[in-house]
Amino acid sequence: MTCRCHEPPFHYLNFERRALGTDSFNADVALETCKLCGACWLVYLIEEEHRSGSGRWWRVPITREERPSVTLRTSKETVERAAWCFVGGSFHDSTGRRVNAPIAVR
Repeated sequence: MTCRCHEPPFHYLNFERRALGTDSFNADVALETCKLCGACWLVYLIEEEHRSGSGRWWRVPITREERPSVTLRTSKETVERAAWCFVGGSFHDSTGRRVNAPIAVR
């Protein structure tokens, strides 16, 4: 059986969240841990308030070993070098779907 953290849509109550802040690309960055299975995720969210339909996010699985090296400065690069991730938001017209590399944050 697959954990619900691997099947969109995702619900915030299923995760412990540690906000890292806003990076130089104006993305909100957080690390989340699934309360059920303990899986770690990097969540990268961009919303341009002045543009309708611009909300977009990426949810990237990371290992416990990778977790300490994920910072605001490395978060975008971590998303873009991932083998796969989930994407969603109004920009992607999705509540979440899996995509494979190459992954471009824009």
